Amino acid sequence: MRRFFTHLLIPKRPSVCIFLTLLIPASALSQPVRDPFGPFPVRDQFPIKLLFLSLLPQQAELIPDGEIRLSTRFAYSNTYAVTRPIGDPRQPMDYYQAAPLGEYRLFADSETLRLVFDFAWCIEPRWELGMAIPLMVQSGGFLDGTVERFHGFFNLSNGGREETPRNDYGIYVVRNAHFWIAHDRAPHVRFGDVVFRLKRLILSAGPPWPTISLTTAVKLSTGQFKHLTGSGGTDVQLALLASQRLGNRFYLHYNLARTRLGDPDHNAGFPIRSSIISQMLAIEYMTSSKLSIITQILSNTSPFPEGQLGPLDRTAYEINAGIIYALRPDTRFQIGIVENMTQYQNTPDVALHVGLELVR
Repeated sequence: MRRFFTHLLIPKRPSVCIFLTLLIPASALSQPVRDPFGPFPVRDQFPIKLLFLSLLPQQAELIPDGEIRLSTRFAYSNTYAVTRPIGDPRQPMDYYQAAPLGEYRLFADSETLRLVFDFAWCIEPRWELGMAIPLMVQSGGFLDGTVERFHGFFNLSNGGREETPRNDYGIYVVRNAHFWIAHDRAPHVRFGDVVFRLKRLILSAGPPWPTISLTTAVKLSTGQFKHLTGSGGTDVQLALLASQRLGNRFYLHYNLARTRLGDPDHNAGFPIRSSIISQMLAIEYMTSSKLSIITQILSNTSPFPEGQLGPLDRTAYEINAGIIYALRPDTRFQIGIVENMTQYQNTPDVALHVGLELVR
């Protein structure tokens, strides 16, 4: 199965990924299987790309007709990314101004908590309306030492972490010696960009046929660029969602999205691409009617134009693994870990996500 995922979505030189070992109660395995729970609705958590609208993974099925789904979820991510040379480039500003014309220089050292309040309503059998309101908290955090020890245990590179202060905060993005982002102090708690979704069921014939839906999403500029809670532009997305049952307990979920990006604030001398492409591939194992084990891979092309230094212009890959458990028929709990799959310095090193979903 690992080789299957690798050929589809993973670049040629993936880093070591985190795999969860789950203890499943024997009683859960004997219960009847029901509809799928996954995939995890967790998007790319890289602090700079959170400014834009990217794919929110979903299954193709709609929630039951006339029902309302209320969910709260959070993702806590640790990020350290820097273009070479390695070191703490917050001190010598020559580091940024020495970059060749047309190239980017990046420094991102932060921990980000993104809390999302999500609402979805099946307004009729083939239409679902949704809205997401994010709350952002950024800081220097507390996980730097843990990540360094983890890398050391597996003999992995820290990418320069040891040359910068632990649990500190700083985000800088520069092009042509122009500072597009320059933050040395973490912003206070802020609301981000509100996203509205409309989902349309296209095909639901049952096995052996897949379930297919289309969804559109619009990100409004309710966040603020100066606080790194939004790009200041309006983004629009169209996505294809497909879910396929494989046997009695396995499901395959696939998402493909194109997002058209609006002009961000303060974009003078800092162009972005007109659109990005996102993909998600997930395999879900339903151990019972209550417990589902999910592993998914997410890829996002970069919103930034192509360059030589990188890493902002390169496609980002992440793997997410965890469980969804039905506490009650109308209440689901989810937890998982997200790990970067490349050494391109354009994804968080690690993230934890937790969610609770209620259906009424």
